[in-house]
Amino acid sequence: MFISANSDLSELEQYPRLLKSWHWYSDLCTKLGRLPSRQDINPADIKFALGYELLAEVNRESKNPRVRLIGVVTEEFMKLADGRPSGKDYDTFLTEDSKVAASDKLTEALDQGQPIFGTATYTRKDERRFGYVRIIFPLQSQNDEPEMVFLIFQDFTENEDREVGAQKEEAMKRWF
Repeated sequence: MFISANSDLSELEQYPRLLKSWHWYSDLCTKLGRLPSRQDINPADIKFALGYELLAEVNRESKNPRVRLIGVVTEEFMKLADGRPSGKDYDTFLTEDSKVAASDKLTEALDQGQPIFGTATYTRKDERRFGYVRIIFPLQSQNDEPEMVFLIFQDFTENEDREVGAQKEEAMKRWF
């Protein structure tokens, strides 16, 4: 669902990290008077979400986003690639259908100029599935840089199993 200043945020209350990220983003948009750009994101302002973030570059033509930055918890949980997924395109680790579905959601947030909150489930190339609850935040491009979105995650699942996802997420908290 798209969320705006007029949205009912009661559904977000069960996801404190996402609710806090919505307030951070909304406040930043108000302060700037526009959508924020990548340069406007100060890690000190999002300490509550560090480790659970992803910055993705959107490629509308190929429908193949590229990971630009990924938090350590997100990286470890998603097991997206051998080695570091930063700088790699989604087709490196997702099936074609999942890559296109992810790209469509990222593009939708950019086209609407509004964050999208919801769940997603994707299939890795090895056919294992993973899911999460997330907010996709559109970013404004500056200086001829590619279109980008910033995502914050919570409640990971592994093969549609929330308990396995919760156990894995809890184990990852050792990084913080």
